[in-house]
Amino acid sequence: MNRYANDPRGRTAQPAGQTGPIETATVSGERSQREWSRIRKHIRVKSMWGVPLRLMLIALVLGLLMPFVDRMLATGFDPYPDLDSDTVAGILGTIAGATMTLSGLVFGALSAAMSFGVTALSVRIVPVFQQDTVIRWGMGLFIATFVYSLSIAVSIAIGEDGYEPLTATALAVLAALGCAVMLLAVIVRVCQHLNPAILLRRLSTDGFRGMRNRPTRFHLSAADVTHGIEGPGHVIHRTAPLRHGDTLLAVNTGRIVDLERLWNTRIQLIPHVGTAVQRGGPVFRTGVELIAGQQRTLMRTVAFGDTYSPDSGPYGALRSMSDIALKALSPAVNDPTRAVQALDQIEDILATLSPQLLAEERDIAASPNPDLIRSWTHSWEDCVRAATDEIRQFATTSAQVQRRLRALFTSLRAQCPPVHHPALEVRLQSLDRGVDRWWTDPLDRDLAAHADPQGL
Repeated sequence: MNRYANDPRGRTAQPAGQTGPIETATVSGERSQREWSRIRKHIRVKSMWGVPLRLMLIALVLGLLMPFVDRMLATGFDPYPDLDSDTVAGILGTIAGATMTLSGLVFGALSAAMSFGVTALSVRIVPVFQQDTVIRWGMGLFIATFVYSLSIAVSIAIGEDGYEPLTATALAVLAALGCAVMLLAVIVRVCQHLNPAILLRRLSTDGFRGMRNRPTRFHLSAADVTHGIEGPGHVIHRTAPLRHGDTLLAVNTGRIVDLERLWNTRIQLIPHVGTAVQRGGPVFRTGVELIAGQQRTLMRTVAFGDTYSPDSGPYGALRSMSDIALKALSPAVNDPTRAVQALDQIEDILATLSPQLLAEERDIAASPNPDLIRSWTHSWEDCVRAATDEIRQFATTSAQVQRRLRALFTSLRAQCPPVHHPALEVRLQSLDRGVDRWWTDPLDRDLAAHADPQGL
């Protein structure tokens, strides 16, 4: 029997083995599909290949076209009669050699900066360098200028005698000046990333920017895609390369329900949101076997990424900041002041996040399956736990960090609504119990028992 025969929305079921169009009807509509595509794109980790490769290809095309433009513009007027083709070739060769050398130097400096960041800050500093817009455009402009200048120089070498690509050479000089400006921008940006205070602010900004792409509303049909199906079913595995992270971060449950109606089969999501799915791991279980095209369509209803990426939202930013604080508190680094800087930004994020999570909780409570949707999102308790518990457990020998933690919990208790107080109170009580357990000297106990927003 067709379980969708009396569908109140009037959708028509399609046999699962049919090879015709498989995306002809949706409950959510085109607007929701565009929003879902934007969320999937945002969750994916940006590659360092994209911008440099595009700029290099554009430079190659310009290098092939500009000689024709110069010949079309040639009218016999020569504003620089002493500038011959050999001189132009020398200028282009100098630009090409300088930009390629510059690219190598910048890459070497960038590698050294990332290595230092991993050692002194956290392994989470690497994606920040990789995804930085200034760094990607800087490397792309250096390489593009080299490719363009080399292409124009080759056109001079193989062109007729007396050919002088003045317009093409002027464009190469402008690109070289752009490289000089971009070099300064890259140097400034790398120095900013190695400054803990600026880096932490950047992580906070990225986290809140990710709030615009929260997929909560796409999870409203969570119960429909998590209930079991009759029989063993047919399992669909993840076979794509793990290029953008392996953690399941978002599911378009409404689209899955649409596909159930279109294909006349039950679809069950196997992993839980927030779970890492390795290559070859199970993702869906269906009542009937799907063809390859249908499997690809179904896989586009889930989004994978890096759980701890700040771009995924405030929770990722909190985890990244916590990692930086833990690195600072390690015996190899021993820099509690940096941990206090991390707690400054953590407090700012939690204070801003509290009313937003309260509003989101009201929306979830009004849904048909609030408990299930809550398990797919990060609650206030989850955020406080991820941001502070490991630091609290690791800072048992630092009165500075304990004083700052106590000030953080006290300040948030005064700002946040009462429903969020229990998560803060229980951690203040833990700090109270630890005063006598961690400190033996009366002065140290007195210091650790007081709140201080500066730590010292």
